[in-house]
Amino acid sequence: MNFRLGLKKRYPKELLVKLGESKADVAKLIGRKVVLEDSHGNKYIGKVLKPHGNRGVAVVRFRKDLPGDVLGREVKVLAPQA
Repeated sequence: MNFRLGLKKRYPKELLVKLGESKADVAKLIGRKVVLEDSHGNKYIGKVLKPHGNRGVAVVRFRKDLPGDVLGREVKVLAPQA
């Protein structure tokens, strides 16, 4: 969806992503790995941190800063590791 924003700052490692329909759906995914691919084929690996609001949006933190062209792309949530 978009980068997480503060009052005077943008957090380029954190992205707000729609992962479900409710806060309970997102709560089940906390701690899971997420993979995002940009238009050049670069893969970015992140982790679901917490819900953001009540409509199924989550805060995902990635290892590296994200480029702007990843906004609007689909993410893949990986299965939990046993």
